[in-house]
Amino acid sequence: MDAEETAWAPSRAFSRALVVVAHPDDAEFGAGATIARWVDMGTDVRYVVLTDGASGSADPAMTRERLAVVRQGEQRAACRRLGVDDVAFLGYPDGYLEPSLEARRKVAAEIRRHRPEAVLAPDPTVRWTTWGFVNHPDHRAAGDLVLHAINPAASTRLWDPSLLDDGLEPWDVAELWLMGFGQGTTRVDVAHVFDRKLAALRCHASQLSGWDPGPRMREVAAEIGAAAGLALAEAFTVLRFRVLDEQGSEPAWDKPPTNVRPAR
Repeated sequence: MDAEETAWAPSRAFSRALVVVAHPDDAEFGAGATIARWVDMGTDVRYVVLTDGASGSADPAMTRERLAVVRQGEQRAACRRLGVDDVAFLGYPDGYLEPSLEARRKVAAEIRRHRPEAVLAPDPTVRWTTWGFVNHPDHRAAGDLVLHAINPAASTRLWDPSLLDDGLEPWDVAELWLMGFGQGTTRVDVAHVFDRKLAALRCHASQLSGWDPGPRMREVAAEIGAAAGLALAEAFTVLRFRVLDEQGSEPAWDKPPTNVRPAR
C-alpha cells in the first residue's frame, strides 16, 4: 500500500460542512456515502448546486425549462435520502459555468453565510481519467470557484466590501475535500452507509435512464477501498488549512492533526 494513503478516522465530527457542486447528482456520485457518514456523525451538511442541470437529456421532447425543474426535485429527494435538509440552486446554465468574478462572489457569499468547517467540491485539476472519461468543464469550473472563494474571496475582508454590506463577515474554511473520480489519497470507510448513497443516486432518474448504479458503484468503491484495506471507500484529496480542536471551529495551532491516521 502507498505510504501516503490514509484511512479517515475522525476524532470528532465537523460541526458544519458545505458541499459545492456543478450539477444535481455530482455530490451523490462523488461523495454520497461520505456525506451520509458526516450526517450520521452529527455534521450539519448543506448543498450549493451551481447550475440548473438543464442540459442533461437526450429526449427530443424535453425542454431546458422542464428539465431544470425535474432535476431540482431529484436533488432535493436525494438530499433527503442522505439526511441533508438545506440545498440552494444558483441557477447558472448547465454547460456554461465559468469561474467569473461574479460567480466567485456568489460562492464566497455562500461560504460566508454558512461558515462551514469543511467544504467538499470537485477537484479542478482532473481533466480526464485513465479509464476514458473526459471531465465536464462545469466540474472543473466549480472546483476553481471554490478555490478562488476560499482564497481570497471568502476569507479576505476587503476583497469585496459589498459582502460586508450584506452582513457577510469573512470566514476561513478549515478543510477542503476535493472529489476526483476515485483519485485522492484519503479513503473514507463507507461500507455501512453505501446503500444510502445508492438510494440517493437512484433519485436522479432523469440521468440514469433506467440504469442501476449499484453494481458499478460497488465495484468502484471496492477498488478504492482495497488500497487502504477497506471493503468499500470513497477517495478525496484533502487540504487542511487549520487544525480543529475538540470543542469547535477555533484553530489549535499548537496541536498536530488528530483526525487522520495511517491505514493499517
